[in-house]
Amino acid sequence: MNEIKEMMPAQYSVQLISQLRAKKKQELKESKERILSLTQELFTPQQSKNKAENLMQHINAGIAAYDGIRTGMMILKRIRAFFNRKKK
Repeated sequence: MNEIKEMMPAQYSVQLISQLRAKKKQELKESKERILSLTQELFTPQQSKNKAENLMQHINAGIAAYDGIRTGMMILKRIRAFFNRKKK
C-alpha cells in the first residue's frame, strides 16, 4: 500500500503553490540583500586616517585607472593587428 502512495504524484493545490512561491521569493530577496551587503563590504575603499593617506588613495586609484586603460588599448591594438593581416 505504501508503494502505491510513493509512486503516485504529490497533490498540489493553488494555495500550496502560492505559499511555496512566496516562500521562495522571500528567500531570493534575503539572498540578494546578503550578496549586496557582502559586495559593498568587499569593494568599499578603506577609510583614510589623515589627509596624506587620502591623497595616496586618490593617486593609487588614478594610476590603476591609467594602467587599466593602457593595457586595454594594447590588447585592442594586438587584436586589430591579428585580424587585419593580409592573406597571401
